[in-house]
Amino acid sequence: MIDMNTPVEEILEHRDCVGYFIGHGVSPFTCSGAFPQSLGKLLEIKNIRDPQAFIDGLNEFLKEKNA
Repeated sequence: MIDMNTPVEEILEHRDCVGYFIGHGVSPFTCSGAFPQSLGKLLEIKNIRDPQAFIDGLNEFLKEKNA
C-alpha cells in the first residue's frame, strides 16, 4: 500500500501509475528522472489540495489494475 512516505521511484515501478499521475495533473518526474523523494513531498511541492485523496485514488487504481 502506498502512503505519504513511499518513494516516488518505488511507485513508478508500477508502469501504469504514470498515467494516473499525469491524469491528475502531477508529473512524477524531474529533469533528471523520477522524483527522488517521497510521494508526500512531491504532492506538497505540487500544491495538491488533498494529498490523502490523491493517495487513496492511486491505491484504488493499483488495486483495480492488479485484480
